[in-house]
Amino acid sequence: MSSRAKARLLIVLAALFWSTNGLILKSLPEVHWLAITGMRALFASLLFLPGAGRMRVPLPKLLLAIFLYALLTSTLMGSMQLGTAAQGIWLQYIAPAVLALWAYFVSRQRLRSYEIAAVILTTIAIIVIAGGGGSADQEKSLILGLISGVGFAFFVLVLKTLDTLPPASIHLWLNLGAAALLLSAAVALHISLPTAPRELLLLAVMGMGQLALGYYCFQSAIAGASAVEASIILLLEPILNPIWVYLVHGEIPTPRVMLGCGIIAVALIIFALGPVWRDAAKIEPPA
Repeated sequence: MSSRAKARLLIVLAALFWSTNGLILKSLPEVHWLAITGMRALFASLLFLPGAGRMRVPLPKLLLAIFLYALLTSTLMGSMQLGTAAQGIWLQYIAPAVLALWAYFVSRQRLRSYEIAAVILTTIAIIVIAGGGGSADQEKSLILGLISGVGFAFFVLVLKTLDTLPPASIHLWLNLGAAALLLSAAVALHISLPTAPRELLLLAVMGMGQLALGYYCFQSAIAGASAVEASIILLLEPILNPIWVYLVHGEIPTPRVMLGCGIIAVALIIFALGPVWRDAAKIEPPA
């Protein structure tokens, strides 16, 4: 097997690992999403212990990254638990549109035509999903999903400033910090922490398998695959996530949610393939 094929396979494995978070989450209906996210981060940190070396990074920047990581992961879990797995996971993928708008309004960067199209499609998708109405929990799910997507966008911005540091070290401190923050918040809010063996076992699988092993597969592959390949393959995660939940728990999103998720998927594909189309357009045909 060539190195490029191996990289693609590892990215597929990463997407498969990451796609199981909704399945495990829905198997823990009695555990609050804050406790789930905190315990998942705590267990994940065990597999990142090899990265426990000393990091020279400004503490304020590290604390900001930890806060954003805790925010985006906890609100994702909350959105999926209070609503459907499909709505929660796909709303997190509004992040590229948020980054594009940030680049335009804050960094004063001109948006390319494909970026404008993708941002418009993402906005339409949010309107479609939000227009479905529903219960109070559904509304909370929508709000938490949007917060997760925005948090993901700003987390990416901060993470880019830490790209010279060992990834395992970054993720060790991110998960340890998130666990401390979220579990402390759960205790302060009088949220019960899981103690049953079954719950702890599922959370251990979620942290060390779904999250950490997925990360290690992705990190091992990213150097051998192009950004476009990685972006397209990783779409398996939000596609498979609600499928696993449906197959095991019978959860079916509303037609509006499915339509909105589909529109977000199209926007993500445009974001991924846009640079390829742009570069292809620059190539002059032979005379």
